[in-house]
Amino acid sequence: MTDLVIEFIDKVAEKNELQKKYLENWKATDAERNELNTILHFFVDEFNYDIDFIADAYIFINNMVMEETYYFIVNGKYRNSTFEEVNKIVYDNPQYMEKYMMGLSVSDYIWINHIKMLRYFEENIKLFSGKNYLEIGPGFGQYLVKALLNCNFESYTACDISQTSVDRSNKYLKYRDIDDKCTVIQKDFFEYSSDECFDCVVMGEVLEHVEQPLLMIKKIYELLNKDGKAFITTVINAPAVDHISLFSSIEQVLNMAESAGFEVLDYMYSTEGDILLEKAVKRKQAINIAMILKK
Repeated sequence: MTDLVIEFIDKVAEKNELQKKYLENWKATDAERNELNTILHFFVDEFNYDIDFIADAYIFINNMVMEETYYFIVNGKYRNSTFEEVNKIVYDNPQYMEKYMMGLSVSDYIWINHIKMLRYFEENIKLFSGKNYLEIGPGFGQYLVKALLNCNFESYTACDISQTSVDRSNKYLKYRDIDDKCTVIQKDFFEYSSDECFDCVVMGEVLEHVEQPLLMIKKIYELLNKDGKAFITTVINAPAVDHISLFSSIEQVLNMAESAGFEVLDYMYSTEGDILLEKAVKRKQAINIAMILKK
């Protein structure tokens, strides 16, 4: 497989000096670099995008975050506060979602906070077992692919509110030749129902996108079998155009999970730019948190 990573890095560096400096200190492993190469090939082979367009999408995501961060610093809140607002701007806008999802999927293997979340997931999902797996908001499908390749559940189901995300996830699973193992459907999770409960529920960075995050965690709790486990991530002080629920501390997120009835078995955090947690808290910079929860 042709190495598209170097071409991508060179194109980004040519277009954006700030990202050029960031990529000079990129901390991905060889395996993560190979995964990024697979993703780049997927976009090129299946959608006929060129590296120039993919680089633009990645820079687009970075610029969006910078713009929303400035708004957050000035106003002390996220720009949008309702799902109706962000649905119109993002999820129900195929042209926006195209660049948005592509930029985010690439960032998962470049931003150190995203890389650490994926590492933590891959290390721990191997320890999950049972019959049924459910993923909420698979987006592009990175977590879903890792679960399919590392676990032995009898059935895998995923639901996402965005049809663009569903189509992209299904196509990526087919590209990786694992589409026969999983069903991905378009559905608002608050309207989702199942005749049977699940042994494992995974939800990566969705809570900050909804108006009632506690209600969402409670629904996950209800969908789990006795002793079932959940892997949930979210973000703290992390402005983005479609983030509407603002969490201000790690403690707030952990308390929310416990108030839904969960036992927190383990958790980890990573910070924007890999700075010390104390600095991130003081500066109100983005913090990612992942939780392993037990019913």
